[in-house]
Amino acid sequence: MKSIKLSTDKEVKIKEMSVDDIDFCNDVPEMKYDGDNLVAIKNLSKARTAWIRKGIEGADDKFIKSLTDDEKNELSVAIQDYQRLGE
Repeated sequence: MKSIKLSTDKEVKIKEMSVDDIDFCNDVPEMKYDGDNLVAIKNLSKARTAWIRKGIEGADDKFIKSLTDDEKNELSVAIQDYQRLGE
């Protein structure tokens, strides 16, 4: 587990996630293609919430609702980066 401080001074603890949880979060977004061109990505908010819920200690609904969109984006990136450290 790793403690980090967000740019807004909120402190959170990032958990080490299982491979199954990482795969689940990676599989949430859906890409739609027209030929070779990416035309849409669906479920980005669901994916961000999944990363936070599975990757942050104590990430219940109350905690997630207290976050701004910028904090959610910052957290999602930090969680994913932390999970890649072992690869």
